[in-house]
Amino acid sequence: MTSPSRPAPPTERRRICLAAGLVAALLIANPTHRGALAQDPKAADVFDEEKPEKAKEETPKPETPKEESPKPGETKPTEVPKAKAEEPAQGTDSIGFTQENVASQMTELEERMFRLSEALRTLEPENASRLNLALKFSREELILHQMRDTQKLLKEAQLSKAETEAKELLAKLEHLRNLLLAEDLDFQMKLARLRQIRESLAQLDRIIKDEKREMAWSRTALETQAELEQLKARKADLEALVLAQGKVIADTKAVPAGAEPPAREALRGREAEVRKSAAKLAADPLFATQQPAHLKQADEPLEDALTNLAAAEKGKEAVADEEKAQESFRKELERLNGRIEEATKAVAADEFRKSEIDQARNRSATDSLGKASARLGNTGVALQKDLIRAGGSMQSAEGDLAKTEAEPASKDQLEALKHLTKGRDELAKASESLLTELRGELQTRIIAELAEMHEIQVSIRETTQAQAPRVAQKSRTALILLSGLSQKEGELASRTNTLRVLTEEIEFGIALPTALGVLSRQMVKASILLKEGDASPATIALEIRIEEDLLSLAEAMRRLSPTKPPPPGTPLPSNPRDRERELNRLVAELKMIRLLQTRLNDDTVAVDGTRPGAATIPPALRREIEALNSAQEEIRDSLSKISEQLEPPPESDNPLLNPDRLLKKREI
Repeated sequence: MTSPSRPAPPTERRRICLAAGLVAALLIANPTHRGALAQDPKAADVFDEEKPEKAKEETPKPETPKEESPKPGETKPTEVPKAKAEEPAQGTDSIGFTQENVASQMTELEERMFRLSEALRTLEPENASRLNLALKFSREELILHQMRDTQKLLKEAQLSKAETEAKELLAKLEHLRNLLLAEDLDFQMKLARLRQIRESLAQLDRIIKDEKREMAWSRTALETQAELEQLKARKADLEALVLAQGKVIADTKAVPAGAEPPAREALRGREAEVRKSAAKLAADPLFATQQPAHLKQADEPLEDALTNLAAAEKGKEAVADEEKAQESFRKELERLNGRIEEATKAVAADEFRKSEIDQARNRSATDSLGKASARLGNTGVALQKDLIRAGGSMQSAEGDLAKTEAEPASKDQLEALKHLTKGRDELAKASESLLTELRGELQTRIIAELAEMHEIQVSIRETTQAQAPRVAQKSRTALILLSGLSQKEGELASRTNTLRVLTEEIEFGIALPTALGVLSRQMVKASILLKEGDASPATIALEIRIEEDLLSLAEAMRRLSPTKPPPPGTPLPSNPRDRERELNRLVAELKMIRLLQTRLNDDTVAVDGTRPGAATIPPALRREIEALNSAQEEIRDSLSKISEQLEPPPESDNPLLNPDRLLKKREI
């Protein structure tokens, strides 16, 4: 027995017991598993806590009523034989009762995880973190709530919807069990932290975008307020111009036809002043931006009026020209009044109120993110400080907007943006630092898994070769062995696909996700062939190809750097070590691209060899061609991303100018 002074093993057993309880919930919730569990009572004890050999031989003590639960899938038979023919409601009630039992077990499981995590917080922080992570997932996914909804659907005999909910619950419970039994907890926790940081970054980006919009509105309102004051001042000038032109027209009409030249000269002088004032007003920067077409149109009739005033017999013509100019002034005044009205509406108190409400909404989002950022650890503390300062500036901006003061509001919003941007930059740095750690750990994991999968693949291929003669003789034993190999090959495909998903999530490598995806599809194809009992040379050749690809991929992985690739157009680092690391990264990416393209070329040649002589392409062959086309597009996209990282070479001897030359130089 384990010594009481060593708490870790019992804690480990307790954690396994929690997972065992979860497994029991899984089996109870899945109708397809209940029958198997009922048929084999020993299956219920698979995940029981470890016991000494002597204890196993003893008669087990009866459990307390709270701990005891009916065996999954076991129902009490009724005494009346015709109970089997009763309406389906009884079966639904039985399943609903079982679902209720599962929900009660889940409630107790959550309570135990919470209590155990609190007890282990200082003694075993890793296991406490594991339990907290599992409890957090359970509550965020509303597993218990969904169980109660499923129970309600069962009571209402909505079996189709209940089945869908049950399947989703099974997937969540399976993930929860994996969290409790995960060996790479540190990696999983870092991955969960990365997701939280990315979620916070997305929310912060939305807040920054909204705050920029708020600041842009405040600055526009400030400019509009200043423009409105200028427009009102120019309106007085334009009204004075219209009035002066009206007096000139009245005096021109009052001049008799045979008046002396001095009288007409005085009118010409006054008209010239009006023309000069109109030209000056049209040249004003404020009016220039408004494109005062009517002011410019008034210049020509004013010039004609001056000419006609010089002639004694053209008094009527002069009046007509002066009236045309005055009409242009009035049209410009109407246009100016319309612009003043628009500007007044744009900076009305109601508009400021709307902006104040939007600002308050953005501040509320900032405060909420600040509270939620506490879950990010030390990074969250720094972010929380910046968000608090930003929220304070936003609150000041709200007060300014309530007073229709756009200038101080824009300054407060700019201050808020500075804090938001600072917090965003620091959070992005923390994200990249965490990504670098995850890439390094994932690189080690991928290399180890590729080596392990290569050993399994070799075993699968050797067994296939050994059983090929017996398969050709239709040996049942050999076909059963191939079926088992198919399952192993499928598991390898699933593992490879899991690695692909991880590489995409942590942005590790450019061609790596594509290479893992292609490798996974090859394994799926081999699994299908083995399941069909195909041990032909073509199947063996495919298995050998998978072995070679696993080795090539592992070799390329060792050259990949876990750091983030430089931005497009960035020249090679001047530091020799950094330069070597970047060259190694490019070499690894190009090796994967070459591997993918080589395999695609082999597949293309093989498919082309099956092309029939007829013009019509069979559907199966067409699907293979479409798959090749899709694979080629994936390779092309990956190569395009790699090429974007290369700076346009200023010199012809740039080692990145010719990838083939680079490959030869690195002696791949």
